[in-house]
Amino acid sequence: MDMAVKHDLWNRDLTFSLSLPARWNTQILAMEGDGKKTLTQSDFRKAVQPLASLIKGKKEVCILFDDTSRPTRTYEIVPHLLDLFHQSGVRDEQVRFICALGTHAPLDNASFRKKLGNEVMERFPVYNHNPYEHCELIGRTKQGTPVMVNKEFLSCDLRIGIGALIPHSFCGFGGGYKIVMPAISHIDAIEYHHGTLLRKYWDTCYGIGRYRNNPLLEDIKECGSMARLDAVINVMINTGALATDIYAGHPDGLYREMAEKAAQHYRTPAHKKADIVIANAYGKASEAVIALSLAEEFLKDEGGDVVVLCDIAEGQVVHYLLGRFGKDAWGRLAFGERKKSSKIKKIHIYSQYRDHANEFWFGKKEDLLWHKSLEDMIGHLDDRYRGRVPDVLFIPDGTIQMI
Repeated sequence: MDMAVKHDLWNRDLTFSLSLPARWNTQILAMEGDGKKTLTQSDFRKAVQPLASLIKGKKEVCILFDDTSRPTRTYEIVPHLLDLFHQSGVRDEQVRFICALGTHAPLDNASFRKKLGNEVMERFPVYNHNPYEHCELIGRTKQGTPVMVNKEFLSCDLRIGIGALIPHSFCGFGGGYKIVMPAISHIDAIEYHHGTLLRKYWDTCYGIGRYRNNPLLEDIKECGSMARLDAVINVMINTGALATDIYAGHPDGLYREMAEKAAQHYRTPAHKKADIVIANAYGKASEAVIALSLAEEFLKDEGGDVVVLCDIAEGQVVHYLLGRFGKDAWGRLAFGERKKSSKIKKIHIYSQYRDHANEFWFGKKEDLLWHKSLEDMIGHLDDRYRGRVPDVLFIPDGTIQMI
């Protein structure tokens, strides 16, 4: 069976063919939202028009956007927002962009251009958020989270966030006020929210898509409201990282509607379990452990093998809160080497770019097999299951799909 696989979104953005043995009983796990039409430039233009009333008379404008760990093709949206600025008399020198990266590593000029397009870089200042400095404490939430937010953002009288509404492991879905907490917050505030509060509410919060009655999500909303985020532009995407839905307006009025639709959009029904689960990492390939976590849910009770396709040169995201920085040096909330599910026999990673320091995201060294050749990897698995017909599931983008 041959399958077309989308890969390496922010560099080569290629489609390669994955050939699996004909004797394997293979099924592709399609996502509900993949049946939708993708948006056109006309759709983007129409969606942002309601923001025109917010723009008139504003003196300083800040546009937040997510980093390359997220699949938002921001360059498709920004030109239409800039048109609104021009129509409303907002000059270029009144506008700045901030990469809302939370505690991820900063982006360079080349990465900014991938997210925003060349024109933005030629016309506007584009800054990285610094989670260690230049944040201002403006209060605390009911749960005690310090609301410490980027000062440049706070200095503006119009504040707009652009991002993707995609599944998240403890606040249901990204999008909305998440562009403020954690994305432009101080590391101390993020540590409290991601650490103290998550531990307190683990049983009611942790799990992909759990947005109803979620205390961490409510805390995020309170942080964003206190920081006065005026508007968001959020898209939902398909497994090709192309936008199928767009929402623009005040986050309070949009989030519930977006989340309810997202729960159906990203749903991936499966009617059987498998011996081998192959999960592609595309939209959030630098957080490919998400694909691993999803894949293990589809293994048979007696166990099997998981494959993660993650052939990207940048590897896994640098994460100052959760990452590793030496043999015994970890971020403040790092969980250490990932513990392998009892159902996994072996974790196979397809990548030309092995990274010993960061393979902890996937598990212990002895649990992992790295492969530089697709053909050799498939041959290895075929040998492991010789004498039987394995049930195989393929997940087009395990970083955004959900059960």
